[in-house]
Amino acid sequence: MNTKVDDRTQLILYKNPIWKGLLYLSFPVFLVNVLKTLHDIVDGIFLGMVDGVTDAGTSLATSMQSAVALTWPIFFIFISFGMGLSVAGNALIGQYVGKGDYDTAKRYSNNTVYISIFLGFLFTAVVYFTAPYILKLMGAEGSDLTFAITYLRIRSFELPILFLMYSFEAVRRATGDTTTPVIVNAIGIALNIVLTPIMVLKLNMGVTGAALSTVTAHLVILPIIIFFLLKSKKSLTVNFNIKQLNKTIIGDIFNIGIPASTGQSIQAVGFVILNSLIYAYGTSVSAAFYIGNRISSLVMFPVSAVSSIVAIYIAQNVGAQNIPRAKKSVREGIIISVIMMIVGIIILLPFSESIVHLFSKDSDTIKHATTYVFWIGIGLPLMALFQVYLSAFQGSGETKKSFILAITRLWILRLPMILLVNKYTDLGPMGIWYAMLASNALAALVGAFLYSKVKFLPKTRKEV
Repeated sequence: MNTKVDDRTQLILYKNPIWKGLLYLSFPVFLVNVLKTLHDIVDGIFLGMVDGVTDAGTSLATSMQSAVALTWPIFFIFISFGMGLSVAGNALIGQYVGKGDYDTAKRYSNNTVYISIFLGFLFTAVVYFTAPYILKLMGAEGSDLTFAITYLRIRSFELPILFLMYSFEAVRRATGDTTTPVIVNAIGIALNIVLTPIMVLKLNMGVTGAALSTVTAHLVILPIIIFFLLKSKKSLTVNFNIKQLNKTIIGDIFNIGIPASTGQSIQAVGFVILNSLIYAYGTSVSAAFYIGNRISSLVMFPVSAVSSIVAIYIAQNVGAQNIPRAKKSVREGIIISVIMMIVGIIILLPFSESIVHLFSKDSDTIKHATTYVFWIGIGLPLMALFQVYLSAFQGSGETKKSFILAITRLWILRLPMILLVNKYTDLGPMGIWYAMLASNALAALVGAFLYSKVKFLPKTRKEV
């Protein structure tokens, strides 16, 4: 490996204090999370500027925002498999890097990329043809249904590129290279942000323009991703050679990746149900949920960055059999993340209503979104704990625990609570916001319990 990779590995394995290393490596990830969030906000804002009303009398803007909100959990069901493969690749490649076995790390990189490409093309076909049926099952109808089908079908064509990006990020981040993925993502997101207002408003394409701008941006960065995978001198590279496929390696990747991706996909199915329950209260509540989630992500993206680096610290230190350092990285990651969330909500909440006004002109949507932002905001420190615990499970390769935690939060806690509140109270949408806060609090406790059971055993093999 070259000196730059070795320098990053030295930082992760040996240099103190750990919290400085976490912040240093998370900063590029933080920047790309800012850009991703900015892109989501831009989508929401420009869709909110669309003039006109639907045949049912609802504003086109609110209907389009509601449609995008409906499609996200469906889309997430499928991209969760790419994210699961990224988790597996990050854990396994990182452990071999920590062990100093770069040849085997490269072989795992090759197989992670191959699997990602195959699943990306497979899921494009599945999403495109099943979109109308799934959305109808969610209760979508009228213009909401039409917009949602259009948006989801167009977005399905970006899945092969998105899956390749996930594997690319796993390969680079496993070696501590958090900068290159940021550069590639930044190019795509910046282009997306430029194209969105042009396509949505200037070309009057509405929700079709929002979807097309995203797919177009991914097509532009595809050659860049391939170039860095093949030619980069700063990290591991891959060989697009079918002979690189290895049953043992594929088995290891799926062994770790399947619990992670299955947990996220089942969670996404739960979000489909959650969105259906929210949609039952009307388009304005559904749009408010979409807006509130976009705003809360403004505060969450620093934690997402830190937690992703925590996973790298754990993977490499477990591979190097330095378990005390792996555990210390979790503790320091939790402290940093909770502090970030407390500071974030102190800044966010006083301005939440003003921010909501950027997304919508509809008075009902503004009212519901402002209330939702308050209740989800005060629970964000709990989400910080949840996120770091997930990263601890993923970095250590114990993804069955991340599966249990994800399923517990949504299926055992949140959805039953919402159903009970809906049936036995007249709280309306407020009952959903309360249930979400309570489920986050209980999930943090479950995460702490599961973390106490992590053994931090290396998942590497002597020979492959």
